Amino acid sequence: MLTISSFKKLTITDIRSLGHNGYTSELAYMPVSQPDTEHIIFDFRLTTLDRPVHKTWHTSEEELDELNEVLAQGHSFAAWEEGKLLGFIIGEERPWNNTLYIAQLTVAASGRRKGIGSRLMQAIIQHATKLQVRLLELETQNTNVPAVTFYKKHGFSVSGVHLRLYDPISCPGEVAFYMTYSL
Repeated sequence: MLTISSFKKLTITDIRSLGHNGYTSELAYMPVSQPDTEHIIFDFRLTTLDRPVHKTWHTSEEELDELNEVLAQGHSFAAWEEGKLLGFIIGEERPWNNTLYIAQLTVAASGRRKGIGSRLMQAIIQHATKLQVRLLELETQNTNVPAVTFYKKHGFSVSGVHLRLYDPISCPGEVAFYMTYSL
């Protein structure tokens, strides 16, 4: 039986036990300029890519230390089944703007599309409601259409865009989408 509980400590072994950390997408939300003489206006069109994007993230020791500092705040949750970690969501409280930032949501490769991510999202939304923050916020890529679709399904909307956050050499065509969920 799947259980969701508070999550306080993450190890490299935990991360490796989840399998592939990344995504594949044949689609991307591509920026499209809109003609306007007074303003810079753009929109995004869901476009089929010439070749699929395959992304894999590897967590360094430094990143792991940073994640554990955020975990220590007590705003994170993990999904367990029979003592096995199946996923986690890491929330970072940001008092300066009264938000809870989702630093990472990871579900085991073998557990995807089984409702685990939804259960983790429900847990952090309930937690954020109790904290009385005004927003949940996160950042993802325009090429991570599976994530954008998942977040939209859970009530998030794109509230900001950074056209130049990613290195155009190592991440060609990638745009940062900032997404929020109003509480």
